[in-house]
Amino acid sequence: MSLILSALDVVLQDGFMYAVLAMGYYLSYTILDFPDLTVEGTVVTGGVVFGLLARAGVNPWLAMVVAFLVGFLCGTLTGVLHVRLGIRPLLCGILVSTLLISVNLVVTVVGMGGNFAGDGALSTVDLGRSVPTVLRTYPARLLPTDFYGFNLRKLVTFFVIALVFKLILDFYLKTKSGLLLRATGDNAQYVTMLAKDQRFYKTLGLAIGNGYAAVCGALIAQSRGNANQGMGVGMIVIGLASLIIGLSLFGRVRFMKPTTMVILGSVIYQGCLGIATLLGVPSAYNKAIMAVLFTLALVFSDRLAKKNGGKKNAVVRTHL
Repeated sequence: MSLILSALDVVLQDGFMYAVLAMGYYLSYTILDFPDLTVEGTVVTGGVVFGLLARAGVNPWLAMVVAFLVGFLCGTLTGVLHVRLGIRPLLCGILVSTLLISVNLVVTVVGMGGNFAGDGALSTVDLGRSVPTVLRTYPARLLPTDFYGFNLRKLVTFFVIALVFKLILDFYLKTKSGLLLRATGDNAQYVTMLAKDQRFYKTLGLAIGNGYAAVCGALIAQSRGNANQGMGVGMIVIGLASLIIGLSLFGRVRFMKPTTMVILGSVIYQGCLGIATLLGVPSAYNKAIMAVLFTLALVFSDRLAKKNGGKKNAVVRTHL
């Protein structure tokens, strides 16, 4: 029983943590129909920025805000490459994420006091017990770390952060700017007819989405106790699978907001991985399991789309 409770604890923690990433991808993939590959680099950037600032004594809540802003800039760069230089979406993401590999490595090594010319031993930002994180500061530290098998401190903190970012995104999408961003994804020409620059709103959506990805990276760093160059691998699959699972399973629930569906999709996706762990599947197969789950989510989504008229992105866009 304790093993099941422990697995459930991890599933919920990871589900809420990666839900922030999935909500960011909801903006770029679902609303703007932009398959953004930048997030694999942005997640690492968010973790590195938070880790270095936290080690320098910066308030961890402020470090989270800075991580968001840095991710925002990364998304802005992707948007500029696309709307100003006319580079295709997939190539924009590849270019920026490739650039971030070197940037993150150099910043990490220099920030850790090494020589960026080749000191690979310092390519990880360690968040030891003396480094302040949101889990070690008020009010999170008031919660117990062991409550009937649950790490209540980490679980509640990640849930509250995911909830706050959900409410912020819900509020933004109801504003004039948010409505224009949604209109840009549906019909960019209509936005132009309104004398608005659809290129600005597309860039803004990508920027916000990558800001969310960077915050997710900061949470991952705090959950694992370090930020390293490999933490971004598979983030696109996690974000897309959570997004598609949530919108496919709950897309017809009219009273449920899309961001809520995405959070539930993230928890369900992590639950599938947790079940595999309970069944004794070696961790070496995690990436393969992620790929299989993502494939099943895509197939399920395509079948629902055909039932809804066969329109492109019918399942993930019916709520707009």
